Amino acid sequence: MSDIITDIGFDSKSLWQTKGFEPNPFPESTWPLLKELNLKKLTQVEGEDLTPIQGMVKQPMAEGTFRHFYTEKIEKLALMWLLISKSIAGGSWVGWPNDDYDFPALIIAWEESKKRLHIIIDVMPIVDVVEYEWYREKYQDGIEPVYNEYKDLIGVNSTYRWFRAMQGPYHIFDSPNEKRERALKCEMEYIKYWVELVQKAEPMKDEQYRQYVNRRKRIMMTQLRQRDPLGSVLMRTLGPELGKKSVVGYT
Repeated sequence: MSDIITDIGFDSKSLWQTKGFEPNPFPESTWPLLKELNLKKLTQVEGEDLTPIQGMVKQPMAEGTFRHFYTEKIEKLALMWLLISKSIAGGSWVGWPNDDYDFPALIIAWEESKKRLHIIIDVMPIVDVVEYEWYREKYQDGIEPVYNEYKDLIGVNSTYRWFRAMQGPYHIFDSPNEKRERALKCEMEYIKYWVELVQKAEPMKDEQYRQYVNRRKRIMMTQLRQRDPLGSVLMRTLGPELGKKSVVGYT
């Protein structure tokens, strides 16, 4: 049995089979990087029981599973690995600091079919990096060499203005069809960087700044919960009850 199956119960091939193509090994490639954070299993968020989606979920339009974690610094870190309409492999990692920390959110999305690949890659700032320029310098400028190495992956940005307003200065968003292995390597580099930020992070000391950070973070999470098109896909394919649990789990 592979290490990832021992750790989280599945790999990219063990849950389901796609039609006409073999998806890239998103879970196997990304899990070992985050495993270093000594994650603990999270089973409830805001009173919502997440265990029904942490087993194997099988619906007519979607099948797969979710995993949720936390640490003394991370409020929640959610993994999704889902097959939609038998033809789209959907993977994601979304991570948020808890209320004592201000490091960026991790936003990693992988949507792959035979004909296309869509990615979202970001270490999303929790604060306004124009007003708090030191935040960009402390938490985000370190990823610039990786961003420059992989900037050929950048294409047309999101059509959602509210999401564009959240993005960090090193955000990558596109469908680089012919560069799938390269895109996965880029996602791995961003995850490595985020893990380092989490490991080095210290609690906030200024109470006024802490209140600002947490207010803005909750607004971001609420907007994602209410507006992210992935949420509507999950509600439609998993059904209202499981769909709600899946959305609450990453926002």
